[in-house]
Amino acid sequence: MFNVDEERESMFRDVATNVARNTSVMFFQQIITMTSSVLLLIFIPRFLGPVDYGRLYLAASITGMFQILVNYGNNFLIAKNVARAPELAGQILVDSWALRSVLATLSLGAMVAFGAVAGYPAEVQLLLLINGFGLFVWGAYTSLYACFQGREVLRYTSAGAVAEKVTVSVAAIAALMLGARSTQIAIIIVAGNILDVAVLMLLLKRIVPSLPRVNWKGAFSQMHDGLPYFLFGVFGVIYYKIDTVMLSKMSSEEVVGWYGGAYRLFESLNFPYVLTMAVYPVLSRLWKEEANTHRRTTQKSLEAVVLAAIPVTVAGIGLARPLIGLFYGLAQFEPTVILLQALLAGILFLYVDMVLGTAMLSVDKQRHLMMVSLCAIPFNIGLNLILIPMFESSAGNGAIGAAIATGITEIVIMVAVILLLPAGTLKGFRFETAGKSLVAGIGMAAALLLCGSAGIYWIASGFISIGVYASLLLLLRTFEPAELAFLRELLTVRGMRLLHGSGD
Repeated sequence: MFNVDEERESMFRDVATNVARNTSVMFFQQIITMTSSVLLLIFIPRFLGPVDYGRLYLAASITGMFQILVNYGNNFLIAKNVARAPELAGQILVDSWALRSVLATLSLGAMVAFGAVAGYPAEVQLLLLINGFGLFVWGAYTSLYACFQGREVLRYTSAGAVAEKVTVSVAAIAALMLGARSTQIAIIIVAGNILDVAVLMLLLKRIVPSLPRVNWKGAFSQMHDGLPYFLFGVFGVIYYKIDTVMLSKMSSEEVVGWYGGAYRLFESLNFPYVLTMAVYPVLSRLWKEEANTHRRTTQKSLEAVVLAAIPVTVAGIGLARPLIGLFYGLAQFEPTVILLQALLAGILFLYVDMVLGTAMLSVDKQRHLMMVSLCAIPFNIGLNLILIPMFESSAGNGAIGAAIATGITEIVIMVAVILLLPAGTLKGFRFETAGKSLVAGIGMAAALLLCGSAGIYWIASGFISIGVYASLLLLLRTFEPAELAFLRELLTVRGMRLLHGSGD
């Protein structure tokens, strides 16, 4: 007979295959969009210079704070509701559109007022106005994205993202070569968002046959149910972005530009975003269906991000200088090197926090996560108040203090979330995997140093060191036989068809 253990193993394999399907599609999207983003990173700072680029980054950071209001519920509520009740996807979508349009109107007014009260230059205030109108597009996009995410068909959202990023890159680079400044670049970015929404609207009928009228009672219900998610998002964005605002008042525009350059690269290495977007609706569904599979999926996700974080940290810190030279040019952005290294030193904790936070939301502990984010705000502000002036006076670069504060805050959040997870969530987690990946990372660092001393070109050094890391993982028997068998199966022709065939 088909016993319980066999049934659970079969369920876990189905879950793993589904997550792998969406992750692989999104990873392919990331490769394309990252290539486009790399081109922008090369061109925008060089053509705009630290001051104008700093204005663009400052306006984007402020907009990010207001985006969380428009993105009420932080997508998590919509994706969770759609995952648990897919037949109601259409109603959930139109109700969220109505709610977010109202919030976008309020945000536009608030951004314009904030720019005036803060006394920012006219250029920054204009950027805030442009980005404020873009919030209406953002609201439509995030609702659509969450709906596709809840239905676990992220290949459709990837199509829109690719169209947006490629178009923005081509248009922005052409505009820069024609003498465009930060305001024109901001307009191009908003236009790219409109294109993304248009693509998703064309694909919407594949998961939602028809759209009903707005049910304002449903919209107000989302307002009520989404409050913990909203507050979690608000508090998270504040502690994540407040350092840029503090830098703008405690240092120069040039330092903000240096920090913005480092942060852009740091955010581009946020690979776990792909995994958490794919795994969140699955975890939300499993929490109601099969707690044991939920726990196992969470643990495997943690193992995956630890294995990914080590080589990113080692390669990023070791190759920070040539990376900054490639993207921005060392003549104007040399101080960005140490900022990138300081940020990457804490990227492991950011990766872990993303998975742990996703697990918390999937088990309906959004209120607990909200309180963690709330407590992180005064902690992070306090660190910045101490560290920014300290490094501004000692090194002439207060952004070093902001980068260090970011890493310390992530460590504190990680500890707090682990303590708040449901009992048994991490029971059985293979801590030896983390230990072996750390040993392999040390070997990778040694290989990177040897390649550098031998004069090997830095890109080749990076690939060689990653190869050393992967080889050491295999030699240390980091992976279980079942995991290797599963990976080999997915890499076959049949496995590829399974991944990229029908998944609706």
